[in-house]
Amino acid sequence: MFQSLLRLLPVERHARAEPGLPAYQQALFELPLRLLQQAGSDTPLVELLPCLRYAMQADGLCLLLPLPSAPGWRRLQCLRSNADAACPMHAGELPVPGGTQLCRRCLEQGRFRAIAGLQVEEGRPALLLVDFPQMPAAWQRERLREISRTLREVLQAFAEDRHLRRCELSAERGMLARELHDSVAQQLSYLQIRASRLQAVYADPHLHATAGPMLDDLRDSLRVMHRQVRELISSARLTMDGRTLREALEASVAEFSRCSSCVFSLDNRLPANCLPAEGELQVLQIVREALANVVRHSHARQVWVRLLQMERGVEVEVRDNGVGLPQQLPDSGHFGLRIMRERAAAIGAELAIEACPEGGTRVYLQWRQA
Repeated sequence: MFQSLLRLLPVERHARAEPGLPAYQQALFELPLRLLQQAGSDTPLVELLPCLRYAMQADGLCLLLPLPSAPGWRRLQCLRSNADAACPMHAGELPVPGGTQLCRRCLEQGRFRAIAGLQVEEGRPALLLVDFPQMPAAWQRERLREISRTLREVLQAFAEDRHLRRCELSAERGMLARELHDSVAQQLSYLQIRASRLQAVYADPHLHATAGPMLDDLRDSLRVMHRQVRELISSARLTMDGRTLREALEASVAEFSRCSSCVFSLDNRLPANCLPAEGELQVLQIVREALANVVRHSHARQVWVRLLQMERGVEVEVRDNGVGLPQQLPDSGHFGLRIMRERAAAIGAELAIEACPEGGTRVYLQWRQA
């Protein structure tokens, strides 16, 4: 989804090519970048309203945006009149996104307020209210349609981005909870049992000789659990962070290269933006998990990472020349195989983890898109 936001951003050469761009169009042009730079702040929208009011020769504007987790709106206003700010409900049926209409109740009271539908987020509309000193002329109505269309595109892109981030966060939290249960919680239960046993050993002088090996076992278990917690924290923090998939893959390969003696080869032939945003993050996570397994378990000298575009989809391969897989491939444990399979299933892809005929291990993801 970040790519859809990027398409809304101003490009410097475009701005230079149109030096006579009206002030309100230039302000709308720069709005997506300002919203990204001041993430979570309404300041860019508040500062935009006086410019739009002047462009339409209106008495005042009020931007109504849905509250994030409650009914109703938050109001961003640039008003000179004392008109009733609650009048959207006067209109009866609110305009659909892209539609504009005059508030009938305001007209009956001698006011000229236009209502423009911008978007609907989580079932609630965003609206732009514009107060005119008299019945708006044709050019004012056309400018209102132009302004509301641009605002709708910007707000919709950011709303879709917020929705996607919420979905990703929910999925990641579920996966993190399952991994905590399957790894850290089990290790803690084991440590609790061993600590109780160690207490019994110290209570019996005849068993003191067995305390040393038990302490060593406790230390080893703590080291394993500490590493697992650090890996879970690293995975939970991983996002695209505004990078393309190509940039994120290159950074990941460089990161694993620094902490191992393996020689990594990355062959990424995927065109830019060929995957949806949710797919890019899952592919990145699967590749990183596969690389982590190589570094921890394979004793490999070389690792090959390959990404290709198929006729309808992509294929991803991570292959090494290490010691290969154990004869009994675990469904859980330190290999993260279940998590990789869950990530593949989340995007409807097929994942194979197999031994290579010439030695080593191959992780192969095939994703056919409709």
